Formats: sequence, structure tokens, C-alpha cells
Amino acid sequence: MPSDGPRSLRSSALRFLVAGGLNTVVTAIALSLLARVIDPRLAYTIVFALGVGLAVAMAGGFVFGVRMTTRLALLYVLMYLTVYLVGLGAVTLAVHQGLPRSWSGLVVLVTAPLTFVGGRLLLVGRVRTPERTR
Repeated sequence: MPSDGPRSLRSSALRFLVAGGLNTVVTAIALSLLARVIDPRLAYTIVFALGVGLAVAMAGGFVFGVRMTTRLALLYVLMYLTVYLVGLGAVTLAVHQGLPRSWSGLVVLVTAPLTFVGGRLLLVGRVRTPERTR
């Protein structure tokens, strides 16, 4: 998606709520259902991997208004893997604390804000706009 440059914080946040919110709701529901039949940590891993593909596709042009190069896409996936590890730690802690397995979907309360802030810093902070290149 062509863009005149990085989107404002407000615009990015609203677009993140649409794209990321849909991704988050779908994956949280899938995680809660899958965690009933397999180990919540494995369920989280499977669902998270599926959500990363959609997130990468939407982050560049739609959410942040930048062109997603191959290098940025790889860095974005690495950022997501870091967030994955944080989320996996949260799910593991919840399981050890005895919370119901179906509550595993609440991990998005930790991971969603981290992916927005991480994506914004990575994609918008590294983009060269026409004003910066002149």
C-alpha cells in the first residue's frame, strides 16, 4: 500500500486497533479453545505463529504507513519472537499459578501493547522520510 510517509501516532494506534484488534480477538479465542485440548504453551505457540503472518502483512502499509522491506519484515518477525517469549512466560506463570487453561487468551493484555510499541519504534523510527533525506 503506497504511503506519503509514516502515520501519526494517533492514526497508527487507531489502525492498530482495527488490524491488531481483529488479529488479537481471533487468536485469543483460538488460543482459549485450543488450550482446552492441548498444553496451553503449545497452543500459544501455534496460534502466535499464525498471527504473525497477518501482523507482518498489515503492519507496514496499513498500520504504520511505511513500505515493509524484506529487512524490516525480518526485524519485525524478530520483534514478534521477543514478544512471543514474553507471552510464553506469562502463560507459563499463569499455568503454574493454577489459573484455568481457558484463561490463556488473556495473555494478549501483555502482548498486544508490546507489539504496538515495538512495531512503532522499529518501523517508524527507522524510516527515512523525504524531510530526513534532504
